[in-house]
Amino acid sequence: MAQISRREAQEYERELCQRNFVDFIQFAWPQIDTAPFRANWHIKVLADHLQAMLDGAAEPRLLINICPGSAKSMIVNVMFPAWVWTRDPSKRIISASHKEKLAIRDSVKSRRLIQSEWYQRHWPTQLQGDQNAKAAFENLSGGAREAMPFTSMTGSRGNIVIIDDPLSVDDAKSPAYRDSVKETFLEAVPSRLNNPDTDLIIVVMQRLHEEDISGVILDKPDLGYDHLCIPLFADGEVRKPTSFGWTDHREEGENMFPARYTDRVVKGYKSSLGPFAFAGQYQQRPVPANDGFFLAEWFEDRYKLKTADYPGTLPKHLHYYMTSDHAPSGNGDYNVFRIWGVDTTKQLWLVDSFRKKCIMDEAMGIVRDSSGKTTIAETGALALIQKYSPMCWYPENDNTWIAIKGFVHSAMVETQTFCRIQELPTKGSGDKMGKAVAYQAMASMKRIHLPEGPIGDEALKEYATFPNGKHDDQVDADGAIARALADAMPAFAPEPVVHKVRDEYEQRYVGNDSDSCW
Repeated sequence: MAQISRREAQEYERELCQRNFVDFIQFAWPQIDTAPFRANWHIKVLADHLQAMLDGAAEPRLLINICPGSAKSMIVNVMFPAWVWTRDPSKRIISASHKEKLAIRDSVKSRRLIQSEWYQRHWPTQLQGDQNAKAAFENLSGGAREAMPFTSMTGSRGNIVIIDDPLSVDDAKSPAYRDSVKETFLEAVPSRLNNPDTDLIIVVMQRLHEEDISGVILDKPDLGYDHLCIPLFADGEVRKPTSFGWTDHREEGENMFPARYTDRVVKGYKSSLGPFAFAGQYQQRPVPANDGFFLAEWFEDRYKLKTADYPGTLPKHLHYYMTSDHAPSGNGDYNVFRIWGVDTTKQLWLVDSFRKKCIMDEAMGIVRDSSGKTTIAETGALALIQKYSPMCWYPENDNTWIAIKGFVHSAMVETQTFCRIQELPTKGSGDKMGKAVAYQAMASMKRIHLPEGPIGDEALKEYATFPNGKHDDQVDADGAIARALADAMPAFAPEPVVHKVRDEYEQRYVGNDSDSCW
């Protein structure tokens, strides 16, 4: 058998790596990482999809959801740009991450690979002397690589845009920051391409929230993204094949990379992260399939509503209270008002609800006729107060309430419809779970009873996705009743009390059909 020369071997290696990205990864790995390369099937799947995009054999938009530690950044953000230049060194590449230092980290690694002896031997690439910085460098063929924080994606344009983890774990908890990232993605990113029809956008990330960038993409199929989703453990979900024709053929529960994610390692991740973070980051489900904040089994005992032919199963002689969550702009979030009944055994019954995206006039339920007279609408807070005469209304004393409580007072005075108001201390917008802990505890003891029908259905739908769902207005309003109850527990015994009317709000308080208070 004839031996091949060293030059022939090098030429073969060059052609092999230039032809197949997955082979390039294996040969290039030692140039930038001292840890040995560990082959696994998911690496080939990632490499094949990226190569298909560059070859025009797949959609030019790709969303990759895969867990930390899978070499996703190394493959997509370090190796791929360097490999692209082996085929076309004139390509201009923009990369972005939630933190600039992470984007620069991968840019530096990619530049180090390009300048390595191995790469230069196969693909001599000279960088511009005056454009050779950590965050931005160019070659003599007109190609460029620029790294930047995701929320600052303005100015530069390229042929390939790589978005690697646009949200941090902490930023994902902030609705305002999620909105900012969404705005950047939808408005700034598409304009960063030289040729929007054929140039590439690659998003690679683990899931952090239902409204992260992955959620935006999945909610808008017209954006044209392939979805390559590889959960750590196969979840049995049948997903649409990618345009490259790939589907996950693993058996349900099969580990993506058992040599890397051993049972001991996974157990440690689950213990340190908790069910929500593990479900998002490793299973690519921002809400766990089970073991969530609220379990469906806690709410199985739903009561039947009263109809013309059926008395229903709601207990009589309840103490009525109202809770709320407010979104006065009428855009995006819901205004919610809940009527709760409390029985003598301290069980909570969700009796009635108003939930709508609307301005405060409609949320309060006030109508002004042509003469300027104010009356009460059929729905809204005042209609609920008029119908149930709640003993107290418990809004959270947050900035939104502070902004609207003058309006609430005026609406009550104009309609002569009053309710005692007891403001709950705010816990901060970032402590969603903290505000719901008391409600969670009561639910776990099956002391919360929801009605059959749309009100209960909508509540359960939101509970199932909390705290990573799109909306949490019902949870906020529902959590308030448990917080109020916890504060009032010593006075819960159903003993008759004599109450002296002190102000206009308590006119309705006295009129409640119960004879006791918390």
